[in-house]
Amino acid sequence: MLQRTLRRSSAAALVFCALNYLLFLAAGVPLATDRIAEWIMARTPNDYAVFLLTALGEWAKPLAATGGLAAIGAASFLAVLLLEIFLARRKSPAGAAPESAPQVAGAAPVSRRDVLTPLLMASGTALVAGESFLRNRAMAARAAEPQLLYRFEPPPDTFGEGLVRPFITPVEAFYGMSKNTVDPSIDPRQWRLRITLDGRPLRTLSYSEILSLPRTQRVTTMRCVSNTLKSNLMGTAEWSGISLRQLVDPSRVPSAVVEVAFLGVDGHDDSLTPDYAFSDDVLLALGMNGKTLDRVHGFPFRLVAPKYYGFKSVKWLNEIRLVTKPYYGTWPKMGYTKEPVVHTGAFIDRVRREGDRLRVGGVAYAGIRGVRRVEVRADGGPWVEAQLETPMSRHTWTRWKAELVAPRAEFVQARAQDGEGRWQAEKEKPLFPDGVAGPTIKRVS
Repeated sequence: MLQRTLRRSSAAALVFCALNYLLFLAAGVPLATDRIAEWIMARTPNDYAVFLLTALGEWAKPLAATGGLAAIGAASFLAVLLLEIFLARRKSPAGAAPESAPQVAGAAPVSRRDVLTPLLMASGTALVAGESFLRNRAMAARAAEPQLLYRFEPPPDTFGEGLVRPFITPVEAFYGMSKNTVDPSIDPRQWRLRITLDGRPLRTLSYSEILSLPRTQRVTTMRCVSNTLKSNLMGTAEWSGISLRQLVDPSRVPSAVVEVAFLGVDGHDDSLTPDYAFSDDVLLALGMNGKTLDRVHGFPFRLVAPKYYGFKSVKWLNEIRLVTKPYYGTWPKMGYTKEPVVHTGAFIDRVRREGDRLRVGGVAYAGIRGVRRVEVRADGGPWVEAQLETPMSRHTWTRWKAELVAPRAEFVQARAQDGEGRWQAEKEKPLFPDGVAGPTIKRVS
């Protein structure tokens, strides 16, 4: 009976997914496999999530979609099983004992139907993963190519001496994270930005209208909340964009407005207080490193909010909503803090042994608080102050380097002090609800 139930439920799951896909193509109905996969990805422990994204690369999210299929399959199995039990009881005479399964000596021969079940399951898994992968490739192929906004050259690197990463992160190396199985690909000719008050339209702008406004260039670091103490999802770019004041006159914002919400085409959203949203720290970006944004980094329009972890910097914006009630975006709805202020941290890029000395370099970041001091030590020994490079702006990381006398050191530790005098956390704290924090330790290779 189990084989029959598995076979029927597998077929039912595939029929459901096929109908769902047809509705997706015909009317844009969301794919259940995508929605379930996104739910799974949002709740996967970050150690595992970062490992899978690193190890599987472009296949990581398509394979996550098969988790959505597995959930649909499990629900189908339960539904079919309950239906079979119900029908079997209706067919049985009242008071009759349920039939017991016949006892057969020896192994039963494998039938074609027995082979059909794993074949259905394997085919469904391959189809869901393949469809997600090919859809992503198709979206990438039709995405708008970044266009030149201005000539950009990274500053000359006279500090690192091979110990520290470049100050500016190339666009192709800048981390890209999202909650989506497949990210959106937007036609700038059709796209519109809506500005609303509690959802009521106030203003609508086209991409060309926003692109024609005077722009500001600002070098800013962005760090992802999905980091573990062993990962480094962080980058620095020269962003080009406008301020919210160029779209909305703050003097005309009703006093009842308590937050400004930023909504993306993909359904991801978050909010800022009006004071911060209209501040000089916040940029509505159209480009990075001299070109318009690419698909991965939020084309055509995104938020850059350097006080916070990256999930506040909503990508693929299509609405800015002034709201008169507290607003809870994607991650706050799951229990994450509404104020994900970047934790202070130093990061070791390289440790180089030269005789009985160790030369160490890296970056430190504390959001808009800046970095006042970095210290390093070997194997729990005395702290030694590192040399800091003057950062290009208050919105960026600070590069540092140091030298230690440590002929037999096995580990090097670094710590940073932010601009308000607070040191990096000494004890590890979990990511939920406001980002991981803890010591930075690297083995000497």
